[in-house]
Amino acid sequence: MSLPSIVYEILALQLIDSIEQEAAIKALLESNIGEQYCDPKSEEYNPIKAIIYLKDKDYDEACWLSILLIYTNDSEQADWAFMRKLYGGVGLNLKTALTWQQVNKSFDQRMALLEQLSSSLALSDPKPKFGHHRAYESINQLPLAFSSYIDFINEQGGHQALFRPKGTTLDKTAYFQKLYALIRKNVYRFGRLTTFEYLCLLGKIDLAEVEPDSCYIAEASGPKRGAKLLFGMLDDAKLDEHAIGLADYLNVGYQEMEAAICHWQKSPNRYIAH
Repeated sequence: MSLPSIVYEILALQLIDSIEQEAAIKALLESNIGEQYCDPKSEEYNPIKAIIYLKDKDYDEACWLSILLIYTNDSEQADWAFMRKLYGGVGLNLKTALTWQQVNKSFDQRMALLEQLSSSLALSDPKPKFGHHRAYESINQLPLAFSSYIDFINEQGGHQALFRPKGTTLDKTAYFQKLYALIRKNVYRFGRLTTFEYLCLLGKIDLAEVEPDSCYIAEASGPKRGAKLLFGMLDDAKLDEHAIGLADYLNVGYQEMEAAICHWQKSPNRYIAH
């Protein structure tokens, strides 16, 4: 099946968007970022910059902020409205933000805190909205999702032991596979996309020595629809194989290819920036 040329042009624009987003993060890694970006009450608050600022100062906090960001799928376009309320601990009367230290308590203490936070978020006006990658997520599920993540991290010996283990013989892609399987198995509500994006973010910001081994197209509804439109009605393995081949041919990252195909399939005839 031959597609109109405009469809390929739109896909190319989506790929450019993905590549530019990757380049923007690399540029931030090389810039001088201040502490003001860490305060959810500050006008300058930016969780991506905060993660980069914290990564060499408070590793646990950088990883914790990363999972909050991926879980909410919040964005600068929304002025980080969800992250401001979530990390700010709306309704909790905390003296600090909702830090890793604040939530890493006993199960009962942690669940009480998270359930109160969930209720406050649900009652806040305006009620925060998950990004489009979390379209089926609910604030009511937040306490169990975060609590299971905390349990998992602690069972592994902490963020450092899990993401920066000493003496590992695995390369970046093999370790990505291992972590992907572990997180999918142990963390509530962490599906294909949440886990994939979390590990990709950790890798991009140098919080973990990981790199995706494929585009993980086969397990995702949006990217899979896009892959079938682009490559034809092939089986899952072939779709992933073709996506990898195209990414390798164009010399772009697997996450950039996955994101481009996902955004492209929503509007293949008209460019919508992501």
